[in-house]
Amino acid sequence: MPPAPKSGLRVNEELNPCKDILTQDVFSLLVSPTTDEAKALYTYDGLCNAISQYNDNHKEKFGNMGSEEQMRAEIAAFLAHTAIDTKRYSAVREDMHCLNPLTGSDGKVYCQPCKEEHYDADTKTCSQSYFATENSYKEYCDVTRQAPQGCSCNKEQIVQTSNGYMPASEAYFARGALSTSWNYDYYGASQSLMGNPNMLCDNPDLVSTNPQLAWGVGIYKWMEKMQHGTTGSTAHKQALKGNFGGTVKVLNGSLECPANIWSSAAHVEMIKNRVAEVCKTGSALGVYLEMDQCSTRSDCLECEGLKDIFESCQEDGSCPHCPTWTQFVRSSAPTVTPIRVESPQFDDWAKNYGSRNSAYIGTSSSYWKHIVSLGCLLVLTRSQLQS
Repeated sequence: MPPAPKSGLRVNEELNPCKDILTQDVFSLLVSPTTDEAKALYTYDGLCNAISQYNDNHKEKFGNMGSEEQMRAEIAAFLAHTAIDTKRYSAVREDMHCLNPLTGSDGKVYCQPCKEEHYDADTKTCSQSYFATENSYKEYCDVTRQAPQGCSCNKEQIVQTSNGYMPASEAYFARGALSTSWNYDYYGASQSLMGNPNMLCDNPDLVSTNPQLAWGVGIYKWMEKMQHGTTGSTAHKQALKGNFGGTVKVLNGSLECPANIWSSAAHVEMIKNRVAEVCKTGSALGVYLEMDQCSTRSDCLECEGLKDIFESCQEDGSCPHCPTWTQFVRSSAPTVTPIRVESPQFDDWAKNYGSRNSAYIGTSSSYWKHIVSLGCLLVLTRSQLQS
């Protein structure tokens, strides 16, 4: 696999992404899973271990490039997206393809998949078994992208075990902190994180059970997914520019950009949620990101309409952290204690400037007094002329 695209910034050797930026307390404010399974998966240690694992094996670092402000911006943007992709850290496996998960006597997890036309997202129910019309599970397997481009997959190999269930360890569907779905996604993540594509190809459900991998596949996607597949920018590079809109464009493309009122209600709601989350994460980490930084920066991507969403959601109250966001921004300027300096006296002027031309300027303060008196005389004369 090719290395992560370079940002052009230096590694920050002075700060650690977790110890100095994303502390346990800040993490706990932002990541609050509601189920036991999610609590065991989306952990602070899991994220910090995933960051260390990735950064130890790549020259381009996650959350550790450039200034402290840039580090904070990247982590804030990343956590804003992961909150939405995981349904605020409640989703461990894609609901539609892993309904009613059960753990078998063999210790493996089994899922009931559902086709989109039969799935009710509100009730999380399926009106017809996936296997009622299919002999095998055939989702997220691109047979044109096999090894060394993707995990080798056979659309006839994953079959029903009983009552519409299939083994989760054999199926590709959305998992991880940033949604990882296709056979080629698992291949790339496994290669990047562990140097061995077979780890996740052989058991993609490790992403749903191993905290380090759950966060790790998200970091892989953040660092290495490019706008046009193999070219363009990355969410990593856009975040370092302070451009949140660019991260939305890279990760979700035309699905969410343009983000305007002409899109579906569900589409706009998703965008509002992302904006609400970046206001929350930005406030917690004390950093501000622009919805569109492209007017002032080069190599920048724009998510058209995101500014409008940012403004409108503050008006309707759906982005509660946005109106007060700037109040929590940390100053990036160095802390300097001001020194009070008294006004210079005549003797001070004479001492510092008198030696430049001793023919004109002596060390006595009488010279400066004479200059000041002359200045006052000139002002009076000018006033008299004007009158």
